[in-house]
Amino acid sequence: DLNGVPKAEHTLVGDFMKELEATVKNPNTYRGELYLELHRGTLTNQHTIKRNNRKCELGLRNAEYFTVADAVKNSKVASTQETNPLYEKLLINQFHDILPGTCIPKAHEQSRRETSEVISKAAQIVTKLTEGEGELCVTLTNTLSFERNDVVLIDCPDGYIVDGDYAQQRYTDLDGNNKLLVAGVKLPAFSSVTLDLIKGEPKEGCAFVKNGNVLDTPFAKVTFNDNMTVSSFIDKAADRELCGEGYAFNTFIMAEDLPSAWDNWDVDADIEGKYSDVSVLISSEVVSCGHVAHIVRNKYRISGKSTVTQDMMFFADNAQVRFDTVIDWNDDHRFLKTTFDTSVFEDYARQEVQFGYVKRPTTRNTSIEQAKFEVLNHKYTDLSEARYGVAVLNDCKYGISLNGGQLRLSLHKGGVRPDYTGDHGLHRCVYAFLPHNCGFGADAVIKPAYELNIPAVVSKGKFAVQSLVNVEAANVIVETVKPCEDCEKAFIVRLYEAEGAYTHTVLDVFDGAKRVELTNMLEEAQEELAVSDIKLTFRPFEIKTLKIAY
Repeated sequence: DLNGVPKAEHTLVGDFMKELEATVKNPNTYRGELYLELHRGTLTNQHTIKRNNRKCELGLRNAEYFTVADAVKNSKVASTQETNPLYEKLLINQFHDILPGTCIPKAHEQSRRETSEVISKAAQIVTKLTEGEGELCVTLTNTLSFERNDVVLIDCPDGYIVDGDYAQQRYTDLDGNNKLLVAGVKLPAFSSVTLDLIKGEPKEGCAFVKNGNVLDTPFAKVTFNDNMTVSSFIDKAADRELCGEGYAFNTFIMAEDLPSAWDNWDVDADIEGKYSDVSVLISSEVVSCGHVAHIVRNKYRISGKSTVTQDMMFFADNAQVRFDTVIDWNDDHRFLKTTFDTSVFEDYARQEVQFGYVKRPTTRNTSIEQAKFEVLNHKYTDLSEARYGVAVLNDCKYGISLNGGQLRLSLHKGGVRPDYTGDHGLHRCVYAFLPHNCGFGADAVIKPAYELNIPAVVSKGKFAVQSLVNVEAANVIVETVKPCEDCEKAFIVRLYEAEGAYTHTVLDVFDGAKRVELTNMLEEAQEELAVSDIKLTFRPFEIKTLKIAY
């Protein structure tokens, strides 16, 4: 109670809200993202912490799924004994200074060590629960809620191939592992397929034609610059040039990164005027070409201290171009991006967040739009006109910038305060450029993004998993299949509407299901559903949780 200022008193938040609800008249409202115009660098700083976070989340997702599948198969309670301690460790490492990469060196070192352990132990759970029988066979398991038909990479002894009418091709990856690329294997939702290995070699021939600096793929005509950046990308089906004004596709650009404050936290707006092309090609070679893919390995010197080695993969059965990347980073106060400056015109882009996406402007008309020069995405950013679009997918990157048709994915930030060691060392990531000859949708963008992040699980020997649930609507995604928290013979299915569309769908459950309940997020029952006739209605981006007893 001071002269010249409003009178104030202490009150409980709940009481304040009740009074506000009772007394407010025509309140001002705001709809949209509450964008923080600060700390944009935390989306990119400390690569391994960011990558491990994504790999932990998805590794534990697989571990939970196989834990449930094994419990249903053996009619026992699905235990959280192994997964809960791993979740607790992951959640500690999502603390607000650890996950942003804004800790002292000792904390970062401990975080990298602990999250690497979570990834390893989650993989061990999956391996233990998918042990199969037989020597000359492998089993592929799809842990996604929709059928997938993407290229799979399997370990296969020299002199052997997969039995069946599949396109196949040998490939030695960036880690020196000999892989067999296999295309055309259809994996139903939440199901497995066993492939027999027989003596033989992949059929000779190639689905691609290389003529000088021009590559003809089944989907595109691609022209390379001398440094192997893409100067022209013509979509054959649409007869459309996708390279727009600006840099060539997959140009590495770097800028001095000296924010006025908060070194590891911030990126200042003036950085946009500092970027320059640093794609100095050291070497380039075709490391594999056949009926599945055309793979070019390029090595770049991006500074006097740092290099990027990358396998650029063009596929014979889909239009996606994938970039498997190793960054040897030894710079400080530098920010690295890769560019996809497209010819697609749209005022808003869709960028994935948890359980859906947000739309953000590609224009810079107002001060609010200008502030969004560096924004968040999870697995994808999509820029779509009514009947055509392009997307940039990633497996561990969270920062990206938008300006018109220009999509520039953030790859590395070299802050050194409070972690004076910077972010030096070898870093791995995968990103992809995905044109689609239609507007935005689950089939065009969302499902490929899931497939990039959650590859089919490859197990030695013959193994079978029962499909527990099946969702009819393409835009309804099952995000989680997990043990329930009350130690019943039941499991939880969490699903959501992913396109932003009001949707009716049918959900089928396995024959052994005894009871299905609609619950809240705390897994408290709200409504019992008919096991044999489950019809669900989703509002845009709505999340639903089901409890299925067996």
